[in-house]
This record gives sequence, structure tokens and C-alpha cells, in this order.
Amino acid sequence: MINVKDAQFGATGDGSTDDRAAIQRAVDYAKNLTLANNSAVRYRVTIFFPAGYYFIGGPINLTNTNGLWLKGDGGSYLNTIILGNTGGVMFDFSGSSISGCEGFTFITSDRGNRSTTGVLFALTSNGGLNCGIRQCYFEMTDQPSANGGFGSIGILNVRSEEFYIHECLVRANTPLIMSYVTNLSPSGTNYTVISPFQTLPTDAGSMGVTSINGTSLQTYEKRQPAMVLLGVNNLNFQGYISRLSANTGTNETAILCVQYTTNLKIHANIESFSRVLRVLNAGFEGNDLDLTSSNATSPSTELVDLTNCTVKGLKLRITLPVVAERSNRYVVYHALDSNANTPAAGSMINSEITCYDITSNQFIISPNLLMKSANMLFNTYKPFEKKGGKLRQLSNNRLGAGQNGSVSTVNALQFTQADNTASSNGRGGYYRAWIDGVIQAGSYGSGGSAVLTFQAQLIVNQNNVGTIDAPSATVIILDKSVTNPAYLDVVGVLVDISFSNRIGTVTVTPRVTGSGTGEPVFYNGVAELQTDFLVNDSLLL
Repeated sequence: MINVKDAQFGATGDGSTDDRAAIQRAVDYAKNLTLANNSAVRYRVTIFFPAGYYFIGGPINLTNTNGLWLKGDGGSYLNTIILGNTGGVMFDFSGSSISGCEGFTFITSDRGNRSTTGVLFALTSNGGLNCGIRQCYFEMTDQPSANGGFGSIGILNVRSEEFYIHECLVRANTPLIMSYVTNLSPSGTNYTVISPFQTLPTDAGSMGVTSINGTSLQTYEKRQPAMVLLGVNNLNFQGYISRLSANTGTNETAILCVQYTTNLKIHANIESFSRVLRVLNAGFEGNDLDLTSSNATSPSTELVDLTNCTVKGLKLRITLPVVAERSNRYVVYHALDSNANTPAAGSMINSEITCYDITSNQFIISPNLLMKSANMLFNTYKPFEKKGGKLRQLSNNRLGAGQNGSVSTVNALQFTQADNTASSNGRGGYYRAWIDGVIQAGSYGSGGSAVLTFQAQLIVNQNNVGTIDAPSATVIILDKSVTNPAYLDVVGVLVDISFSNRIGTVTVTPRVTGSGTGEPVFYNGVAELQTDFLVNDSLLL
């Protein structure tokens, strides 16, 4: 390998001498190596940096080549240090393929022209595939106004595919940005990526096939997300996302996805950020997220914001180990429109949401997004699904209904009202509920027992100002069985529906006769609900 401290290159690594020219000489030498007996055939050797502090007063040009690999000395922390005083990027790999670096610590120099970006990879007409970074540490300074408002950036990738980041720690205002285009303004920050050595293509292209493993992304303050994905597909992330501090700024989003995002596989522990994911401007398809969220600075913030987004095939599993962060907080959320009579602009189909820590289904998904959802599975403390326009309980509801001689009414189904109270004249709709149940009387060792199976349907209309009409109910006795009707018999069942404090409740009251006073009575069944309102759907509680 080439050693940047060799006499022909002359790097010092003393932390005060500007080693940029010496490092560039070693890089240019490596770029132009050819076989001794065939000058038309190029080959590459590793460029080695012995342990030391390499101050660079300008960016290193690593562009437009193949097989260029830079290697630091020893481990990934404080061994080979690059002190960046470049005013922009430190290492620029734009247009290079099968290239990258390992074993470096990138630190922003405290001199006047501080570096704002650690490493840049970009696809050009010369190349930009199969590059990566491993075992590197980035300690960028807190520079909130740099890079158009992104602040300091650790790793920046524009269309460089088949890319990987392994076993790295990246600390910056925005640790990682990956984009399919140089203009990053769709993310909400007006910044266009440039290379100091060449013009990057301005057209959009594929941004996929990325592996990020064993990596930690840490931001400064509450200014920017830890990971910004603009038009990204086929990305695997396994690691840790957090904030070093959270005193300044308003950003609560850990991962920001912009434009159409597909085939993400994210397995992460996210701390301090209150919102783990936000999707902007387009679609979110075929993504698999396995997340743990803790130590949120604003624990009432929704966990996933899908406002105005079309979601297909999402698998979201999220765990909240801190008990105090589980109450009154949406797992999946869509913001309300300013017009109270306007449904959600986004939608969701063929998706599965899993969260057992938020025990009230009322907060598993916002009702306006549920209204625009189809073929949905909710694995919660009380699981349910939405298929064919119906909400259905996925676990039997076995409830004690008192005892013969003192039978009690049970709540077979509870749900949130679907009308939007912010509307003054658009609250009309209907509720239709089905009950498929069993009434059982008698204990296992009883001298007599009785069972009745039934189905019930209830429908109730609501007018445009929210007044609820009297319900209509139909009960069908499917079958019954009794060992000794004089001792114990289930002769019927009463089903009703009522509304209080914006909760609808379907009740079941067994009718039991016989001399077996004191014998226990149970209801066991499942329920379904169908609604038709303009903006919201009901949540099964």
C-alpha cells in the first residue's frame, strides 16, 4: 500500500501542518498507477494513513476513479484523524466506483474555515457505484446555518448506489442524507449539493441498494432529522438514532422520507426524538420498520406522521419501553385538513401495525386516516382489522354476566364516534354493528347447563348536526342447548346500542330462567362495525 508519510508525498500528521497537498499527491499517484509491462492497464493500491492528526485546508479530490481505498491506522476512534478546515466537504468521492475509506476519525477543525460535510459520494457519467465506509467516526461541529440550513452533514450521498456504511458513529446537525437528485429543496431545506471538483448531474435517478449496519446517527439539538431519505429505495438500516442535546430548535423527526420511498428495512433504537418517522410529498410502499422509541422530549407527539401520503404494504412494529410515553399518543397519524368537511388526502392499504404498549386502540391510528384505509391489520392489546369496509374484533370477548337470579348487562362492543365535531353541518352518517355471540349459563361441574348462540344486527342513523336517531335492532337465535330447563335455561337475549362521551357501546343482556339460582352466566363473542361518515372512521376499543 501507499503510505501518505512516504518522502515522495510528505504528509506529517502533526495536526498543524496543512497536509492537503501531500495527501492529494498520494491520491493522484494511486489514481495513475499502471502495470509495469502494460501501461494501458491500471491498478489500485490502498492509501495508508498512519496514526496522527492530518490537518487539511481544502477538500481531498477522490473523484472519477475505480478501486480507490483509503485506510486509517488501528481502530475507528481517535487514531487517524482528519482535521477539516475545508469550508465544505473533506473527502469527495464523486464519480468514483468501488472506492471508500475505513478507520478514520473526521473532525471539524476549530480554525476559521470549518468543514461543513464529512464525506461526499455521488453518481456521475464517470461512475459512482459500489462504494462504502466502515469503522469511521464523524465529529462535525454544530453549524446550524451551513448547507442551506441542514447544518453540518456527516455523510452525503447523491445517487451513489450499491452503497454501504458499516460500524460507524456519525455526529452532525444532519448525520446522513441520501438523495436521488442534487436539489434537496423537497425536504423543506433549500440546498443543492455541489462537488468542488466537478458538476454533478441535476436530473433525478435511482437511489437504492444501501446497507447500513451497526451504525449510530446522532444529531445536535432539535434542528434536523438524523437521516434524510429523498427518493430512496432498497435501504437496510440496523443501528441507533439519537440526539446529543435537545435544547434548541423544533424538529422532532428522527427519519424523514421525501418523495416516493420503497423497500426500506429499518431496525433501530431511537432515543430523544419524539417522532420516529415523517413522510412527505408522495408514496411509501413496501416498507418494513421495527423500531423502539424512548426518552422522547415531547411524548405527546405522534410516532409516525403520514400526512398526505399514499401508503401501501407497510409493516410497522414499534415498542415504547418507557411507561410515561404511552398515553394519548397516536402511533400512525394524518393531520386534519383546515376544512372540517375534507377527508384525509392520504390513504393506506394492505398494511400491518403492531404496538402493544399503547393499550387504547383510540390512538393506534388517526380516525381520518383509518377512514381512507383498507385491508388493515392492527396487532394491539385488543387486536382488530379493517377488511371489506368493516372493522372486526380479532379476539373473543368473554365476559361475566352475573348469575342466574341477578343477570347483568355486558359491553360486547365499544367504539369511538366517527363524526367530526369540528364540522357544523357535515356530521351525518350511520353505524351498523354485528354481534356473533354465545350465552352460557352454568359451571363445568353443574347439575345442569344451558347454551344459546345468536347473531344480532343494529343500525343507527345520525343527522348532519350530530343528532342520533333511535336504533333499530334484529336478533336471530341460531340454536340452543339445555340439559335441564327447569333448573337452568337461556331463553333469550336483549341487544342495544347507546352513545355517551363520544363512545358508542353495544350491550348484551342474557335472559336466564330456572331454579338454579347463583349459577354463573357468561357472554362470549366477536363483533364487527361498519360506518359511513365523511371524514373519520370509528376505532374499536
